[in-house]
Amino acid sequence: MDGNSPTFRRARIVRRDEAWLMVEGELLRKHWPDIQLLRKHLPHRSELAIRHMAKRCGLIADKIQHIWTMAQDSKLRRFAAEGRDRKTIAQELGLTVAQVANRLLYKKINIAKMPPVPTGDHLVDAIKRRAFDLRISTIDLDRSLGNRRVFRNASKRKSVAPARIHQAVRALGGRLVIEWADE
Repeated sequence: MDGNSPTFRRARIVRRDEAWLMVEGELLRKHWPDIQLLRKHLPHRSELAIRHMAKRCGLIADKIQHIWTMAQDSKLRRFAAEGRDRKTIAQELGLTVAQVANRLLYKKINIAKMPPVPTGDHLVDAIKRRAFDLRISTIDLDRSLGNRRVFRNASKRKSVAPARIHQAVRALGGRLVIEWADE
């Protein structure tokens, strides 16, 4: 061979499109709920592709879109003003959490912040309440004190150092005074 004669190789036939054949559609309709069996019959199709085609063929029902009523909107506003979380609101309305979250975003409704939970330490509770009244989160309060998790982690079991309490009182515009009761 001198190199001028062409050599032909058999190329593998590759499908260029993702169109489903009639036979594949019939197999899908015949064996629909059984995904494992369909995967055996259609090894070149992924599970996602099989599910997508089943939806296109009408074998999977589309989710019905929820239409909000005025009564549900007013309940949503009331629950948000009370400070209930999305999960509780969804259970009350009989909807999913995603539906409630999307409606809150669409209507631009903010869930009210709840006052801090008492820890049992009067000083820490007073500081947390003052920060809440000034609309300062405990995260921002801790950042102003050097980014430590002092008041975020304060609980009945974990006390706060007096120096941190004094810093927080000064940061919130207060004064720490000790009064002695003479008998």
